[in-house]
This record gives sequence, C-alpha cells and structure tokens, in this order.
Amino acid sequence: ERLVQLQRCMRSVQETGGPWSHGPQEDSLGAILSLMAAVLTECDLHCHSQALGAMAKRLNVAVGREGEKDLLLFLQSITPPLERLHPKDCAEIYRLGIKEDGIYTIQPDLHGPALEAKCDMEAVGGGWTVIQARHDGSEDFNRTWEEYRQGFGSPLGEHWLGNAALYALTATGQHQLRIELEDWHQQKRHATYSNFRVASEMQFRLTAKEFSGDAGNALSYSKRYNHDGRFFSTSDRDNDRYTAGNCGQYYGAGWWFDACLAANLNGHYYRGRYSGVTNGIYWGTWYILTDGRTGERYSFKRVEMKTR
Repeated sequence: ERLVQLQRCMRSVQETGGPWSHGPQEDSLGAILSLMAAVLTECDLHCHSQALGAMAKRLNVAVGREGEKDLLLFLQSITPPLERLHPKDCAEIYRLGIKEDGIYTIQPDLHGPALEAKCDMEAVGGGWTVIQARHDGSEDFNRTWEEYRQGFGSPLGEHWLGNAALYALTATGQHQLRIELEDWHQQKRHATYSNFRVASEMQFRLTAKEFSGDAGNALSYSKRYNHDGRFFSTSDRDNDRYTAGNCGQYYGAGWWFDACLAANLNGHYYRGRYSGVTNGIYWGTWYILTDGRTGERYSFKRVEMKTR
C-alpha cells in the first residue's frame, strides 16, 4: 500500500511540478528523495504535507552542498539502526541468566549471519565462546584460507569458529583468550591472555598479551618464534615471516605462524608420540619439541581455545 501511494505521489509531482518547486531538476530530485525518506521513516505519504516539504528542502541543501556524501549521511540519520537478532557472544547469553553449557545461536557481526557456537558457562566465571576444539582427530585442520575465514566443523565436535567471526567478536571492547590443553596422561594445563584480538579482515593479525597460567607462554616464545602480532597463514595464503618457504604448507595447518612456530594448536592430530616433521598439536612451553633419547615428538590429546 505504501509503495502504491508513493507511485501516486510521484505521478502527482511529475504532473503538477510539486509544492516545493525550485526549478525542474532540483524539484524532481528533492521530491524523489524526500518520498524515499518518507518510506524509510514511515511518515504519512501525503503529497502536500509540511513534513515532506521540509524533508525535500533538507535534501536539496544536502545534494547541493556536498553531493552524495552528505546525502548518504542524511539518509543514515533518518534510517532506524539495525537490530541484532541474536546475542553477540556467549558472555551476553551468560549475562541474560543462561548458565548451562551448550550450543547457542550467536551473531558476532551485526551485518552478518547468525552462527552456532559452543558456550562454556562453567570455566573461570563462564561466558566463554569456544573458537576451536580438538579431541579425536575427526576434523581435518589442513584447510584453505577461505575455509579458515568462514569456519569449519561442528560446534558439537571438532571445529574452527572462523576468522571472520573472531574478527567480529573481538573488534570492540577488551577480550581474553583461554587455551586449555590435556596430554595423554590426563594432565591438564592452561594459558590465558587478558588482551586478545584478531584484527583486519585482510590478514587477521593476532594480539595475545598479558599471559597467565601454568602451560607457559608459547605465543611469545622468543624473538624468532613470536606468534603475538603475526598474521594468519594457510597453505594457500603465505603471510608468515619464513622467507625460505610457506609454514602453513610445510606444517599442514592454518595458524599465526612466525618463522615458523613455537605453538601450533591446529596441527595434525596424532595419538601422542610421532616421528618426522613437527606438525602435530604443539605447545612449545609445556612439552619439549623433540625427545632427545628417542627423537620422537609429542602431540596433545585435547585442546580448546575460547574467548570472552
């Protein structure tokens, strides 16, 4: 009905010259845009109303002064803001009084789609959004840049939430990263970073500072192996600092590689000890890289990354 009424108003303006005539071109543009604005603001569509007349004058001034830029700002100012259909993250769900672990629908990006996420509502105060989980090797983590950007797997099992979601989750406010590790002897340790962020849609740069925990700070291991501040890399998108090759390709994973690693929680899932390239699930400040006696490496049984 509103669109039909808009058409009638347009015909009326074209036939009569309209009530706000300042010359044919200005009037036509002002009339069209003011009627658009009327639809956006849901004001009454009476062709000769004072509200529309005032709106047309404002639009004509905007167009005449700075052109499209001012016009866009004006339209934004009269358009109601988008409303988030779902909570942004698990912390928001927790604040609503829902304190049971489970899979919930969240919407990290106001302009993006909703997604399913695993929420840890019990660990250290609850409200954690799980961004990565490994526990049985059922999911292949040797994926492309686009797959890591979009996310893969299921929050019911092994998965990566997605770099685009990580960027949206941590874009505003201060966030923590908690990493939980378990070896094949039921020993558990953790690492927490009180300043965590994944920035830039282009390269998903990692910030992981202010460490605490008993697993050691493998993300800031040494000058050569420092994951904090590094860009995300995959086998098909080389953003690392290893000039002689591609860390993502060599180790078969997507990660914030340096030149190349002191940690790689997206490595291949081995059942404990393995030989060859150090491409397992690795955290260099808990287990040493190589057993000096046997030459074997060690890969973890379970790892979970979560943010709040």
